[in-house]
Amino acid sequence: MPSLRPSLILAAAAVLLLAPSLVLGTLITHSSPQNLTWAAQFSEQFRAGILYPRWMPLSFDGLGSPAFYFYPPLPFWIDALVSAITFDLLPVPYRLSVTSTLILFASGLAMQAWLRAETQNPKVALWGAVAYMAAPYHLLDYYMRGAYAEFTAFIFLPLVLLAVRRPLLLPFAYAGLLLSHLPTALLVTVTVLPAYVLARTPRPAELARVVAGGGLGIGLVAIYLVPAMSLQGWISADQLWAAFYRVERWFVLTPSRWLEPVIMNIVMWFTLAYALAAAGAMLVTRRFFWPLVSLACLALIAGVVPWFWQLPELAKVQFPWRLLLVVEFATVTALCAEPAAALRRARLYAFVIVLIAVTPGLVLAAEDTVARVQFMFKRAVLRQQDVKEYQPRGYPQAATLGFAELGLEPLKEVPPIACTPAASICTATPLAFGALAIDVHAEVAVDVVIRRFFFPAWRLDPVRSLAPTADLRLIHFNAEPGRHTYRLERHALPAEQWGWSISGASLLLLLGVAALTARARQRREGTSASV
Repeated sequence: MPSLRPSLILAAAAVLLLAPSLVLGTLITHSSPQNLTWAAQFSEQFRAGILYPRWMPLSFDGLGSPAFYFYPPLPFWIDALVSAITFDLLPVPYRLSVTSTLILFASGLAMQAWLRAETQNPKVALWGAVAYMAAPYHLLDYYMRGAYAEFTAFIFLPLVLLAVRRPLLLPFAYAGLLLSHLPTALLVTVTVLPAYVLARTPRPAELARVVAGGGLGIGLVAIYLVPAMSLQGWISADQLWAAFYRVERWFVLTPSRWLEPVIMNIVMWFTLAYALAAAGAMLVTRRFFWPLVSLACLALIAGVVPWFWQLPELAKVQFPWRLLLVVEFATVTALCAEPAAALRRARLYAFVIVLIAVTPGLVLAAEDTVARVQFMFKRAVLRQQDVKEYQPRGYPQAATLGFAELGLEPLKEVPPIACTPAASICTATPLAFGALAIDVHAEVAVDVVIRRFFFPAWRLDPVRSLAPTADLRLIHFNAEPGRHTYRLERHALPAEQWGWSISGASLLLLLGVAALTARARQRREGTSASV
């Protein structure tokens, strides 16, 4: 079975590269607290038949979080499928490790497909795919940052560029990128994608097909994008771009602004190594496109062109070094695209120089990973929590709190339900996934406060007007005199309904175009056969 051999090699590479995590479970990383809590809640709802979970009921100590109205769902859909296939037998930390291994494997398959199309050399494509899987920032994303969504985006960059040659596949590939990680999708959209499209397809008709394919991809993910873009006024979205996340604090050339010198020193050495690799490729190759892409992105990461990051929406990507994903892709492609015979001695010299340059960064990254592995040996249970960006807008967040501190202390003693004035019956019975059965019996009208963070998707049955409390942004409503039983449940918002409608229409349009294309191809083949 020769065709299976490359896939087995890529699978083995994925297992070896993530072996510490497969043995110990998810390691402690920058994002492991939310990865664990979101994966547990998302997969539980998915197994219960909620195919697109949006509300995380256990987050914020049971107050709930609308995280997946805003966070891309694809990485957690993959994990939910793994959960369903394994009958939820794996503990979440180990399941996430297995899911991440599958994602790494998928990124290798995607890169192999891209390189086979680019080089027409199966062996070069295979080893280039392994290099892409093992690239320093790719693994840093997993072992230090725990950037699960960005880690998933590594699958779709090769697929998006590969699909430029296949317009009917482009909407699905671009949709996958958008559903994986929006900052990465934005950076790809304004850097490598337009550059590659213009270099490869300069004719207006072909450009129009690519633009249409991208537009259909955006339409396919309207189920995610429409709520994510239109509902940000209900959460503390400003925290996503607060001081810690300001893009100018993370330029390689401005070390005085760095807030985390450990990761920035690693990024600095990686940037230098890739710059040398790209410069070396420029000297020995006749194909300048991919080295130039790498150098251009490295200049942006370094802060050589600071105004670029002030363009609309680009400041919101938080970290310029997210572009290292594009740099690694471009570097591997550049090295694989040149015939081996033309690079034999030059490749050896370049490899030695780049290895010397990248060694300090690799040592720092290895030391950090070893420390995280040692931590797991000493402490098996990792902290799980949400992030304060998804607290309701107006929730009192002290300016002195760090970026990982949630400020939930004022809510610790808040009861599940409170009636003012006191009612003879004032109870709340938990239902599935944050819903409540509420029973109120009072002689006069009472103000009812529920220990749930307010979000406009909550509805009462029978209908009563809901509003957030002024101080802690909890749900409250007025109950009329007498005995009343209510159900507090989440209902689909108009933004969700519009998103589903646009996605459905885009899918139908795409299927129609595919059918017409297939029919036209059959006619051409029939005409050729008759001739």
